[in-house]
Parts: sequence; C-alpha cells; structure tokens
Amino acid sequence: GQDREWQPGVGRGDTVRRQAKAEKRAGGAGAAAVALVMTETLKLNKAARRRQRPRRTADNDAEEDERASSNGTGDAPPSTSSRRTGDRAAPGDGSGRAAGDRGGEHGPKVVAFTGGTAFNGIVNELMELTSRVTHVLPVSDDGGSTAEIVRVLGGPAVGDVRSRCLRLSDESTGEARAVKELLAHRLHATDSAAAKAEWYRIQEGDHELWGGISEPYADIIRSFLLYFHLQVTAAKTPVKFDFVNGSVGNFFFAGARMFFRSMEAAILLYSRVSRIPAESVVVPNIVLDDNVRVALGAELENGETIRGQNEISHPSPDPKTFTKGGIAKGGGSVTKALAASSEFWKQMLKSGEVPAVSASEFWGGLQKSSGGHERVRDAFLDGNLWSAGELIQSRLYDLTVRPLSVWDMDKVISGYDDLKSPIKRVFYLSTEDPTSVSPVYPKVNPTILRQLGDCDGVIYGMGSLYTSIVPSLILAGVGEAIAARPGPKILILNGGLDRETGGMTASGVVNAVVNSLNRANDPDETRRCSFPVSDYITTVIAPERGGIPLDVDELQRMGVRRVVEVGAKANTRGAEYDTNALIDELRVCLSKTQGA
Repeated sequence: GQDREWQPGVGRGDTVRRQAKAEKRAGGAGAAAVALVMTETLKLNKAARRRQRPRRTADNDAEEDERASSNGTGDAPPSTSSRRTGDRAAPGDGSGRAAGDRGGEHGPKVVAFTGGTAFNGIVNELMELTSRVTHVLPVSDDGGSTAEIVRVLGGPAVGDVRSRCLRLSDESTGEARAVKELLAHRLHATDSAAAKAEWYRIQEGDHELWGGISEPYADIIRSFLLYFHLQVTAAKTPVKFDFVNGSVGNFFFAGARMFFRSMEAAILLYSRVSRIPAESVVVPNIVLDDNVRVALGAELENGETIRGQNEISHPSPDPKTFTKGGIAKGGGSVTKALAASSEFWKQMLKSGEVPAVSASEFWGGLQKSSGGHERVRDAFLDGNLWSAGELIQSRLYDLTVRPLSVWDMDKVISGYDDLKSPIKRVFYLSTEDPTSVSPVYPKVNPTILRQLGDCDGVIYGMGSLYTSIVPSLILAGVGEAIAARPGPKILILNGGLDRETGGMTASGVVNAVVNSLNRANDPDETRRCSFPVSDYITTVIAPERGGIPLDVDELQRMGVRRVVEVGAKANTRGAEYDTNALIDELRVCLSKTQGA
C-alpha cells in the first residue's frame, strides 16, 4: 500500500495507528456531511420552485413566507408592495431576531462582482444593510498557497471563495468563533518542516485549535481535512506537496470539493459548517470539469500577452535574485522590475502603512504578542507599547531575514509597478500548454445568471479591476443578463490606481467594465454585444480625495446618471473608504428604482 509520510517526533507505528483510527472515525462524519449537503440542497431546490410558482392570493403569499422562514432558507419571495430596503431591526421590533444578531435578512437582493481581498473589508457592514447578497468570485488565482493545491491536485483555485466564506462566517458563539479561527489558520509561512509538523497535529485532532469545537462539528471538519491529506500525499507529482503557509480553510475546501466532485456542494458544506446565513450565496464564476484548470491572460495595447493572474497583477519575485520574469508573446523571457530594496522597505515603514490583516493571514513569525495583540495598530490603540514592540521586532525579522514567501507579499512589493502598456482585454487560457496564448471559453456558472434574473441591484466592487472583477464580466451571458435587468447598477471605484489601471480616470474604468461586459475586444465578433453604458452602470461611487481622477462631466456624457463621492481617509496611494459612509450610500442607491 501507499507509505504514509513520517511525522517528525512521532514513531511510524504510532502515526499509522492514529491515522487509521482517525480515518475510521471520520468515515461516519463524511456520511453525516453528505446527508447535510443533500438536505440543504433539497431545501434550496424547494425554495427555487416556490419562487417560480405564480402568486395567487395575499394569504398564499403569507403562507409561503411562513414556510420559507420555518425551513431556514430565508429566501421567500419579497412582496413588491411592502418591501423595506436596508432597515435594521431594533430589539423587540417583532422581527424575532435577538439583539446583536446580524441585520439585513429582508434587505434588497444584490449580485456583487468582487475579488477576494478588497471587498472583504466591507462585507460585515454590508450584512447590516442586506445579507441577501450573491458574491461572485473568480477562481483563476495562481499565487499563494492556493497555487500549491492547484499544482498537485488541479481544479479551480479556492482561496478567494474560502476568504469570502470566512468573512461571512458566524461569530455569535464561542464555538462559531473557534470554527472560524481554525479555518482561518495558516501554517508556518516559511519553514516547511514546521508547517508539516503543525499540519499533522491539526489533522490528527491534537492541536489546541480544536479546543472550542464540539465533537460533531470537529468530526465533519476533520473528515475532509483527512481526505485532503490522503489525496495530496498519494498524488504522483515530481515535487511533493509543500504545506508551508498553507491555509487550513483551503485544505478543508479542497477536500470537500474532491469528495463531492462538486464545487457547489463544497461551498454549501463550508457555508453550513461556518454558519453563513442561508440567504448569503458565494458563487465561483465559472464551471469546470473535475480537476480542469484555466489560466488568465491579458493582451496589452502594444500586442504583448501576459499569462497568469499573478504576472498580470503582481509578478512574483525570485526569492534569491529579487527579480521578476514574465512570458511575453512568443515565449521570450522579460524582466519586469526590481522586486525589493532596502530603500523600498525604508519608504514603506516611513509611510506607517502596516497591513490591516491578522497575523495568521500575513506574517510567518510571532502570531500574537504577550499582551494578546495580533496587529501592531491594535497594540498602539490600546497604549501597549511593549506588545507593539514585540510585534514590530518580529515583523522586521519577517521582512528582512525570512524568504519572501508570505502569501500576500507580492502585492506589497510589486502591485504598483507599471505595465509596459495598458491592458486591452483579459481572457482565459488553457493550462495544458503553458506557452499557448489561444483563448478558451469556460461556461458561466448558471447560478449567476439565475440570481441576476431575480435581483434588485448589481454591485461592481472594489478590487483588482482586470484580475478580480473583469474575469466574471467577460463570460457569455453575463452582460446580457445585467443589461436586461432594471434597477441600480453601482460601480465602486478603488481608492487609488494600481499596476492594472495605470493612469486611468474614472471614465476609463467605466469603459473597461462596459467593454468587458460587451466583450467588445473579443476576436470572435459573434461573441460581441453593444449595450450602452446606461444599461450596465447607473451610479459611480468614489472616495473623497481618491487616487483615480473623477471626470464627472465625461461620466455623465457617457450615460452614468449619478456620480457621488463619500467620506474617506487619505493614504499614500489615494484614499481609503469610510466603511459606514460607503454603506450608507449603498443604502441610498439600492433604495432607488434607477433604470426601472
């Protein structure tokens, strides 16, 4: 049989016996998970059939709503005569929701096209406005720990989907917080042996992260972690799987996807384990056959083609030479830029821009200070200079001594290096031939089209324009579905320009979105559309003093009906939204019947 990998510090016989015992126990949990997914799928199918059923009387409507509430779908058809948009339920207001619970269950139905990082910053606040959001996310990421899973096991990238699911996860109980902490945990960012040793402790149930999770939940989670482990250790690859900087949530998600042979089922299971509200839907943008992979390509105005999301957005540095290479059209090697220098780090530290992420998400050294702080800024806010000093010392060690393998370091280093030429279009490529630049056309996830046909508004969220937002917009059927749907369609501009957007103005961003939805630059003319700007975008929201020039007259000439600036805090790259001000503006936008 397949030899098991040796765990440092544990005898082979002990490891095999413990692993076999764990697998036997996990088998029952896997069956329980299958039953859970089947039950939830039946509920969703029943709700979908109910939405398609013609209304007969007000009494029947009330009866349908009551049944939807009792079965937990939370997706009853709204009454057009009495809908209230964005109201928060106060304690004792008859909503049946306890004080402190999330609001937004009866808010507008929204489809949001976003990436996996920038939009995460407003997800929790958005749920106070509405939790009835379909989050559309790309699955073409080829960097970070996700890349290692895809390299060994194939399939779509799960990192952005996992990240959004975690943001939506319940935190109302101690157990819910413990589940979230486990699934958000990352293994050591630079030391492969340390990461592997910790992974063995987690998948065998010996890690302290399991402490607050009850046995039924722990069994379900562990069953898929074990399944993932068996798959990666049995995979026939020249280079074995490296657990360094691995996300436990990514491992769980990948294990569930392979077990069910379905991305949708994996998301459903993940959503229930993380206790995400049933009316919040996380959707991968494309449908792929089992273990099929696609890559993202970008055609520049100068005719060059760049292959791979990371190469387009933030090329990875070579950890030894600190230079970046890319494949140009024709297969030639092109040096992109110098990745880092002492002067770069001096400027970064001088600016005071400490990344606003948790220690387990970013840093490979000290995860928490002796005072219990994970972030330098939190330690300073509490006035605990000792804790801040501990964290700063560890961070400086991460930045100056450790290899540059921390998952998000590429964006810090190279996200703002200029491209040689503006991006003309992005498209999908096959991964079977790494030198090919011929486009392929994956199918749009039908859930997206279904949700667009029954939504109250569309949001194009913050994020990398060409590698996070546009990959969902270029899919056949998306532009047509958005153009056909009345209602507010809101573009939220980023706080500043980046490598992908170069010197764009706001109208340039609008043009990029519209051209993508119309597939205007597709070489196959039969795939193109010609809908006007007003069919796709009704409102543009920008931060005050933002880094993207706001050419209001040109936006209005193009057909954008409303341009509004909201409160923001200036930073070195432009501005950072005041989250509450942004949510308030979204509430205003979604309460209007723009485009009706």
